[in-house]
Amino acid sequence: MKVDGQNLGQRRFLLAIFLVSGFTGLIYESIWVHYLKLFLGHAAYAQALVLAIFMGGLALGSWVVARYSLRIGYLLWGYVFVEGLIGLFGMGFHRVFVAASKFSFDTVIPAIANNYIIFAYKWTLAGLLILPQSVLLGMTFPLIGAGIIRRWPDRPGETLATLYFTNCLGAGCGVLVSGFVLIRAFGLPGMVLTAGLLNVVLALAVWMVVRRTDGRALPVKSESSGGMSTDGLTRWLIAAAFFTGAASFLYELGWIRMLTLVLGASTHAFELMLSAFIFGLAFGGLYVRRSIEPARDLVTYIGWVMLIMGSFAALSFVAYGSMYDLMAWALRTFTRTEDGYLAFNVLSQLIAALVMIPTTFCAGMTLPLLTLALMRHGGGERAIGMVYAVNTVGAIAGVLVTIHLLLPLIGVKGVILGGAAIHMTLGLSRLIPARASRPRMTAIATVIAVALLAVVAVGVTTDPLRMASGVYRTGVATLRKGSKVTYLRDGKTATITLSEQNGTIVSIATNGKPDASVEMGAGPATPDEVTMILAAALPLSLHAGTRRVANIGFGSGLTTHTLLTSREIERLDSIEIEPFMVDAARQGFSPRIHNVFEDPRSHIVFEDAKTYFATTREPYDLIVSEPSNPWVSGVATLFSDEFYGRIVHYLKPDGYFVQWVQIYETDITIIASIIKALSPHFGAYALYLADNSNLLIVATRAPRLAAEDERIFHWPEMQAELQRIGVQSLADIQRRLIGDNRTLGPLLERLADQPNSDYFPFVDLKAPRLRYMQSSAIELTGLTTMPMPFLELLRTESPVTVTVPPGANSIMTRDIVLRTALAIHSAVSTGKLDALDTLNAASLLIIDSSRERCADAGTRAAWKLAVRQVSDETSAFLAPVELADLWGKVTASACYRGATGDEKLWPDLLASVARRDAGEIQTLGIQLLEGKSLSDEERGYLTTIVGAASLRSGQMDGAHKRLATEWSRLAHPGQYDLALSTLLVLTDTRRSQAEVQTGPRAFEDKTLTKVAGRR
Repeated sequence: MKVDGQNLGQRRFLLAIFLVSGFTGLIYESIWVHYLKLFLGHAAYAQALVLAIFMGGLALGSWVVARYSLRIGYLLWGYVFVEGLIGLFGMGFHRVFVAASKFSFDTVIPAIANNYIIFAYKWTLAGLLILPQSVLLGMTFPLIGAGIIRRWPDRPGETLATLYFTNCLGAGCGVLVSGFVLIRAFGLPGMVLTAGLLNVVLALAVWMVVRRTDGRALPVKSESSGGMSTDGLTRWLIAAAFFTGAASFLYELGWIRMLTLVLGASTHAFELMLSAFIFGLAFGGLYVRRSIEPARDLVTYIGWVMLIMGSFAALSFVAYGSMYDLMAWALRTFTRTEDGYLAFNVLSQLIAALVMIPTTFCAGMTLPLLTLALMRHGGGERAIGMVYAVNTVGAIAGVLVTIHLLLPLIGVKGVILGGAAIHMTLGLSRLIPARASRPRMTAIATVIAVALLAVVAVGVTTDPLRMASGVYRTGVATLRKGSKVTYLRDGKTATITLSEQNGTIVSIATNGKPDASVEMGAGPATPDEVTMILAAALPLSLHAGTRRVANIGFGSGLTTHTLLTSREIERLDSIEIEPFMVDAARQGFSPRIHNVFEDPRSHIVFEDAKTYFATTREPYDLIVSEPSNPWVSGVATLFSDEFYGRIVHYLKPDGYFVQWVQIYETDITIIASIIKALSPHFGAYALYLADNSNLLIVATRAPRLAAEDERIFHWPEMQAELQRIGVQSLADIQRRLIGDNRTLGPLLERLADQPNSDYFPFVDLKAPRLRYMQSSAIELTGLTTMPMPFLELLRTESPVTVTVPPGANSIMTRDIVLRTALAIHSAVSTGKLDALDTLNAASLLIIDSSRERCADAGTRAAWKLAVRQVSDETSAFLAPVELADLWGKVTASACYRGATGDEKLWPDLLASVARRDAGEIQTLGIQLLEGKSLSDEERGYLTTIVGAASLRSGQMDGAHKRLATEWSRLAHPGQYDLALSTLLVLTDTRRSQAEVQTGPRAFEDKTLTKVAGRR
């Protein structure tokens, strides 16, 4: 058929259309993973199912077109109809999914008693949700491919290769744009709606082309008049299509699991790996489009491609070890900034490309080659759908066998080399029978390929120290010298490792990210132990009569073990999705966690949390949630509005919920988004520090939290665990409280742009960037060490009368400062300065300066600084009665008696702070704020203490306006930033509650906008 300019333009237009079609297709695949991990409970399961159903649907759709294409005269009209229908399904998907998942968790799953039936139901429903669109997507390639070939039949091979290239190129771009742009801009509902609208636009665009003709074209005749034969070559081509599809997905899943240990397990890392895989397919299709038509012996050509592909796959395992060094170099080189994060993602894509693209480039050549070979061998245009269908059936088999059998059985290396062996066998099965044309080359290639596979299988091993290093976090390619890995298994959902450091510290890691470290010898407890033990002890101290408990996330098992030291608990269910996690913990942490496996009250359940709770018949007194870090793909759904809304249904009316979240590798907006998601579903909540970098959120369905009770110290085994981490009294727990829904909560809820949601995943999108940038919410810890009793003034409780010394083993910053305060108190009482550091000893000596020395202006200035120094070190940490001697010493000093003006106002203010006299703090603080020569630090101190005293006394007149005015004068609030932000919100909130609202307050809105901006 002669192609004139207009026809050539139409052909190019239709080829370009398929690029956008590929773009939308991978948006669907990406978005379905996000949706189905909400339903199935784990990203790995969702990825496996989406791949299987997506490929199965493509296979079925392709087979339908292959089966009936010869009877269809209007293939491009069929494409218009299918593309439009895909768009309509996409536009309605979110509503259907929400309704189906709600009905399942509320009605169907609770009515099913058998776990296997629940499993079958969930996977069947999940499959049905995406199968119709997958089938339709599978029809698009053979419809548009055969449609274009009918109109322009002169170069069918080039057309097929070009279609494959454009579709894969669009797909790769779709993965990146959807993951990094669309989901952030529109959320999951907007993203799937965008894809649906694009499909409708594509349908309209093709309709504009085909409506000018009748759209009918005759089928392309095959070279064989007898139709598709069933001889040996045909069977080989179909078998090759099946096995190459299976092997390709062995590679994909194996590489993703391998590279997760280098790039991290975030959603963005998965998208970068997937796009690299697809871009390799695209460029393979682009390359072969020029060589496919001139090739006379396509089958031999295919054999060589298969052999080379298998060799590249085996070599990818050789190159893998050096990727750790490349990532380590990058993290040492790139800045931990926004620009650095962009470079980090670019390098991550490069690493994925270096491992994948040599093999996937060849894989991108195979489908067009196999299709054209079958067309020439009698298949005609039916070969397009047939090869596509069989290839995707093979892909399904590869996904299912890899996830459920091969990964746990033979590991990642076995999976990749298994795929390489499949391709080498396929290639040699054609090259050896055809060796007469080039016998020497074939023999050499056979020997090299077999030798390469054998050498890699036997001689190339992955270094466990590298695999457990978490290089994407640490920037170090291997665990430090002296460490050893004692357990390494590739599970269905993750790679689990167990490592020993310093001989006695054992760490368990998921995909290279440590989830728990425990000191198994006589050394001091690790920070992880503090968090895990307090996650159990804290809620038990608040909730008397805790009988039924659930613990989400097994980790080391130490939280479960500590919970079981309670004499009140009757049943404890530990919910873990990865069996190898429990297996590794049993091997690495016994006998430290002996209660987990020996106590009959302990029950371990391998299931995702949402499904398990939907099947429970009796509510819990306590649920503890200790998932991995929120930046890990899928974990952020355990910090979402939807999760909290569902979890309260599984708690008793006075039940408690505890959530761990880290302060490191995050920022306060993440914490705020989590709190904003949690707060509407609970009556009250509080935030406790486990240590300097981990937070425990304790929430209850009851209207308020109970007071901590010391009965937990009456259980010997619990007491031993607590003493090990430096918690020897109830005071050690109470000092960890930093705020609750009445104090810190209003600020956090106002700071959050949006609550973290399953469908608008603020945390999942932002957390990986913050992890890379090594951000932190350390200002939350800073509230406990401020040089004033800020947190105490915000609460309604009376001050303590006696300060209990902190536990000897505690490494909390506040406890370290408290020890200094107690030492100063002792020095004042005894007159002995030996136990003090130089600065505080000198300050006490300066306070005792003689009258003659105080006559000197320099001495008076030093005296003022000394008074402030001892105030900062003591007032926030000791009881008022304990501070009386110190301030008696100050007011009796010669420098105080001779002071006037601000020189006297400052010590008077600091003395009132020590007494917690809110009224006098306000009076003196306001006088000082009217002074002209205040530093930023002094103004920040005065503004903060006056604002806190105003809240304490309830004297709110002008408090908010004064805070806002002083805030505006501060160039650098420094350590007072978060405290001032809290006061601004609290004074505004309480002022709003005390007055009748008559209209908007522009001043307030402007001030609070500034608060959010400073975050």
